[in-house]
Amino acid sequence: MKKLLICLFLSVLYLNSFSSCTIGVATSDATFDGRPVIFKNRDITSWSIEFKVVTSSGAYAYACNTSVGSSTPWMGVNEVGFGIVQSAAYNLSWEGGSGLGNGSLLQHALKYCETLADFEWVLDSTNATGRLTEANYAVIDASGNGAIYECANWEYAKYEPDSLGLVTHANFAYIGDSGRVGQNRMERAYELMAQALEGDSLNAHFIAKHVVTDLLYPGQDPYPLPWTGSFPGMPAGWVETGDFTAVQTICNANSHAAGVVQGVVPGTDVENSLLWCYLGIPAVSIPFPLFPAAYSEPPEGMGSTGEMLTLARAHSDSAFSDPSHKSWMNTAHLLDEFGEGILNFTLPTLDWAFDTVNTQIAEWLASSPTAGERSDFQDGIMDIIYNAYLNGTAVEVTEFKAPNELTLKAYPNPFNAICNIEFPAEGKIKIFDMTGRLVWNSSESSTRVTWQPAEETPNGIYLVQYSSGTLKISKKLIYMK
Repeated sequence: MKKLLICLFLSVLYLNSFSSCTIGVATSDATFDGRPVIFKNRDITSWSIEFKVVTSSGAYAYACNTSVGSSTPWMGVNEVGFGIVQSAAYNLSWEGGSGLGNGSLLQHALKYCETLADFEWVLDSTNATGRLTEANYAVIDASGNGAIYECANWEYAKYEPDSLGLVTHANFAYIGDSGRVGQNRMERAYELMAQALEGDSLNAHFIAKHVVTDLLYPGQDPYPLPWTGSFPGMPAGWVETGDFTAVQTICNANSHAAGVVQGVVPGTDVENSLLWCYLGIPAVSIPFPLFPAAYSEPPEGMGSTGEMLTLARAHSDSAFSDPSHKSWMNTAHLLDEFGEGILNFTLPTLDWAFDTVNTQIAEWLASSPTAGERSDFQDGIMDIIYNAYLNGTAVEVTEFKAPNELTLKAYPNPFNAICNIEFPAEGKIKIFDMTGRLVWNSSESSTRVTWQPAEETPNGIYLVQYSSGTLKISKKLIYMK
């Protein structure tokens, strides 16, 4: 009888700690900007979560998501561009192992790994001694590579990205038994990423905006919003996300955090790797950037009473407001039939944040910043994101730019043949691609130049930089043949 009670207790504990995370990889070959990406929705019942940068007790600093007061990370990226996220695999045995567990293996990798080969060395070394792992790990490195690893106590299996450069996973392992927890979430994530790739729009921005926030339930598609359909017993606009032990949607009532690791273009500065951090349910929140090479984090993202989490939790409670149907979301909170809703300010602010960060990274490729400059930049971004979230107002693209930048004109933009560039006083112009490579520069000082890209110049985003003495002004150009 005593043995039976112990087994029952362990079963209850196991179910209560059930985590229905969705993870995925896009290699540098898959993304249109050449930056590898991994993502994770962290689905847990607890709200004790925070994002931080860890700088001690390892070879590398890393940005990560943890429970408050805990040193165990569940997703992250380190300062040399190695990123890793995890999902539990519930069809693997949880008996007989010892040593590194699901989170401690991830932590060890963030501290000491640079490449996929380093991570595989750790797995090969611990295969013989055993591990306490029943998990899947999505991994990328600064070379643009990526893979998913299923890790049991005494073995692991590697899943290379397919011919598109994509691979996704949920809460089961093919090396385990026949259970397939979350297979539909895994397939939905892949479908969204493949569609974006086909449209040449797959990158970290797309994944943050469309994948980690996705609410499609099998047989129940709420898109496009506003959704005015209804299901038996529920008002119009309410969608199911699935019971916690059988979550059906990528974003759901227990997606209390999410992360999108944005790697670097192979061969460029690894310190530009970052973690886009979602506190709260992603569909009603706004991600903020965290650079491990900043060696600090904005205070709004810290602690269970941090300002960002407090706001995100309030919006989450409003979206999932029916206590009798805790897994049902009222999509009118996102966007209603009158065009009102939280997406009116969260999505423009998200777009602004990615635009601003990617433009800044392009500038940093030309002149590497100090840790303090990275820290000041991410703190400034966080302040604007938080205030937009607090006040319910969208951030416009120009709001974070220096006043002088508004006098740098480029037209037409986007352009398909030539672009005219005007600036406030005589100076010189340089144009860089998004890897930081100089592609054109003016030979003489002037107030106006015309750039006609060479025939072999590819489509894409370029950064024009004006300089005169100590003054530097930058602006993005979009070249479309």
